[in-house]
Amino acid sequence: MMKFKKMHGNGNDFIIIENLTQKISLSKSQIIKMGDRKKGLGFDQLIAINPPKKNNHDLHIRFFNTDGSEASMCLNGVRSVGAFVWDSNLLPKRPLLLGTKSNEIWIKPAGTKNVKTIIDFPFEEKIPFADMKLLTKEKVCLINVGNRHLVIESKKIDAYDLSDLCIRLRKRKLFRDANISLWRKNGSTIESRTNEAGAGETLSCGSAAAAIASIAFGSSKKITVVSKGGKISLTSLGDKLEMIGPAELICEGVWIKN
Repeated sequence: MMKFKKMHGNGNDFIIIENLTQKISLSKSQIIKMGDRKKGLGFDQLIAINPPKKNNHDLHIRFFNTDGSEASMCLNGVRSVGAFVWDSNLLPKRPLLLGTKSNEIWIKPAGTKNVKTIIDFPFEEKIPFADMKLLTKEKVCLINVGNRHLVIESKKIDAYDLSDLCIRLRKRKLFRDANISLWRKNGSTIESRTNEAGAGETLSCGSAAAAIASIAFGSSKKITVVSKGGKISLTSLGDKLEMIGPAELICEGVWIKN
């Protein structure tokens, strides 16, 4: 049996388990079964909270997609991790430094339902000409936030068949594990849609919001990214990026592994 909590960050939902007071090991097939929204628990990602791998870290976090593959990181997910460990009294309610597969992330309490994350400022990667030929005539950037994000600026984000676009783009090795987003700017607000590798289109993606904000700030140091799941606030701190958004409990229970 496995104790779990189901949480969401802006509609991005997670099954979270902790390996601090229990020892859980899940196979790929078990993760896929749990992720089934009809016959399992259903989630965008499963998150495992583990003891730290480095002396200066408080925890090490792993993320798994609904297809059983492991993701590098998830900013909506790490906010939910913060709410999980603080509300469960696993760690004091103070700033925590989390290690992930790709980078380290600070999380801090930010009110009753919000959690603040601070990461290194995302950077842009060059897209080779051969890969650029597959893309639209819209403004396209490949941004690394600890995981890759292909972000496409378009005035008609609702008109795209995002699923079909992602199927075509992910045939290229460069984009195979990338999250793919459409976005448009309206003043200091960004509207976005994201298809996450291994999970499909989700209501919200925190790292996609960070990727888009990194190229959209301009003279403004603050931006709000809006998706179907809600709003996330982002602030440029020079070489760092701050995000504030919700992290809330949906339910908790026990999964009988089989």
